[in-house]
Amino acid sequence: MSQGRPRKFDETEVVERAMDLFWSRGYEAVGLSELVDHMGISRQSLYSTFGNKRGLFIRTIERYRETQLIQALDLLEREGSRIDNVKAVVSFFESLATDKRCRGCLVANTLVEMGPHDEEIASLLEDTLDLLQKGIERALTEAQAEGELAPGKSPLQISRAITNAVIGLAVTGKLRPGAAALRDIYSGTLSMLD
Repeated sequence: MSQGRPRKFDETEVVERAMDLFWSRGYEAVGLSELVDHMGISRQSLYSTFGNKRGLFIRTIERYRETQLIQALDLLEREGSRIDNVKAVVSFFESLATDKRCRGCLVANTLVEMGPHDEEIASLLEDTLDLLQKGIERALTEAQAEGELAPGKSPLQISRAITNAVIGLAVTGKLRPGAAALRDIYSGTLSMLD
């Protein structure tokens, strides 16, 4: 009796489907049966490709970095005003917070759900946030050199505060606080650049 050939699938597409489910529901709330159904693959394919649910989850965080985080980092590298670029990043996170699906940010969601008790995941998330913070700091340092940011302000402190604020903004968005509250958070975050 011969075994059937393994089912072929597009790994990137499957990871995107898993990312969508984890982003909406979190890691713990997604069962394996629901996950493989949503991805359109068998359990065996999941195990042979990703090791297990956790391995797949780590891959979805990496994919999130490759797709979502890169968008924010690209905004920081645009031509023109560095301050405007930082404001565009804040706006990017505001759009995650106001998205009608109320998914927030996968990194922020995972930080809250798993960061306190999972060192490997916490380290991956810390690296991800560090990329964002360093990108903002670099843009603010350039803005200061170009006279866009007051000489007495610290690009390091402001970049850390903005990174914290945008992650908080994304988490708050999941709570559906109302547009006025989100606008206040957005405006308050931008006021650090005045």
